[in-house]
Amino acid sequence: MIRCIIVDDEMPAREEIKYLLQQFDDIDIVGEAAHGLEAIELIQKLKPDLIFLDIKMPKISGIEVAEHVIKDEYVPLIVFITAFDQFAIKAFDVNAIDYLLKPISKERLKKTIDKIKEIYYSRIDYNDRLEKFLKYIKDEERNKINKISVYKSGKLIPLDLNEIIYITVEGRTTVIVSTKGRFESNNTLSQLERKLNTKNFFRSHRSFLINIDYIEEIEPWFNSTYQIKMKYSKEKIPVSRSQAKEFREIMNIN
Repeated sequence: MIRCIIVDDEMPAREEIKYLLQQFDDIDIVGEAAHGLEAIELIQKLKPDLIFLDIKMPKISGIEVAEHVIKDEYVPLIVFITAFDQFAIKAFDVNAIDYLLKPISKERLKKTIDKIKEIYYSRIDYNDRLEKFLKYIKDEERNKINKISVYKSGKLIPLDLNEIIYITVEGRTTVIVSTKGRFESNNTLSQLERKLNTKNFFRSHRSFLINIDYIEEIEPWFNSTYQIKMKYSKEKIPVSRSQAKEFREIMNIN
């Protein structure tokens, strides 16, 4: 049996891949983690053969988890999972590990498992290729997008990232509030969080992604949480309890 753990900060995503993996008799799911620090502890404790690892997570990213793992004597196989594909072609080129794009299909996962079996049972040493892939990912992370296109009245309007004040969800619609006005996006909030992976944007709450450069006031709230007043907006935005510690660190709140 190939012992594996699943690492993803979104429980529905973990449940989805657990469900898909049930069709493979030789894959044994021995644990799961909701963030990178928990993943590192779990890897050290369980020493799995395989990790399904989400790239974009709070606390530390999947890339940072992998960098930590390859420093140890014991290195499990790693399959990266993500909702965006700018690294995918290069991932296959370097052939370091496999790469799954969300939503994961049964057919694509089967190809991944076949590849994992080939590496696992033949004991191929893939550490050098994994290191090359991680280096490529880090290089690409430095070249983030600086514009995003949004919809208004049936037209696409490009926004600079520094024009975005915050992003929220209203019903089933993702709304971007900017200095140019309010716009809708076909992306989910989580997808935009991954695309706007810069130090300026912070997921304050499951329903809000804010540009910290537009914070005007921070109001302490109950249970050690906060409410935020943004420039050019009357709406008060919550900081959830789970995000409060990271928010205090970012904003240097003692």
